[in-house]
Parts: sequence; C-alpha cells; structure tokens
Amino acid sequence: MTYRFENSGTVTIVYITGDIDTAATTAQLDREIAAMIAGGHLHFVFNLEKTTYLDSAGISVFIHCLCGVQEKNGSIVLVAPDNQVKRVLEMVGLNRLITTYDTLHDGLVAAGGDNEKSQRPAAR
Repeated sequence: MTYRFENSGTVTIVYITGDIDTAATTAQLDREIAAMIAGGHLHFVFNLEKTTYLDSAGISVFIHCLCGVQEKNGSIVLVAPDNQVKRVLEMVGLNRLITTYDTLHDGLVAAGGDNEKSQRPAAR
C-alpha cells in the first residue's frame, strides 16, 4: 500500500493505492491522520479508486478518522467505484456510517473541497 495527501480547499484528500491489508502499514497512516486532525485538518476524502483490496485494518483507519473528526464537527467521505473495495464497505455496513461516492469529483463536492464547482449554478 502507498498513500499520499493533497489539500483541496479545507479538505484533505487521501489517495490510497494497492492493498490495505496489514496492521503495520495502516498504523503509520492512522498516526499521520490523527496528527493532521490534531493540527486542525477536519475534512477528509479517502480516494480508493486505486485501492485493490481492503480488510479490517483498512476499515479501522476510516473508523478512527471518523471518530476523530466527528468530535470536532469535521467530516469524512469515501470514494470507491463499483469494485471489490466498495463491496466490502457495503458488506460491513461502513457505507451507512460514511457516505461513499463513485467519483472523486462527487466526493469533493460533497465534502466542500471543490469550491469552484460547488458554487457554480447547475446547468439547465
């Protein structure tokens, strides 16, 4: 698993590539996200478009982030196209706790990170 962070307005996008399947690799990500929350980053979009596998270690990262930001009125959304990762999220019911979108654009608009597009009037 590899990951990187990118800021879009007040939203932090977390791009995760590969398999999220070991406690060792997710522990580092979990610590970095906790530090970001402590530093005032309160809105996260996890882009799982290039994530190929997800198990309980990955799910725990999302739940820890959710708990951390909810205490401070923050938010978290997931981006998962229709693949194995999305099916796991649905199977464990995480999609009922954290809103999941099919595209990064939709996730960013929902999280408020795509300010230009979210403020643009709808096409008629």
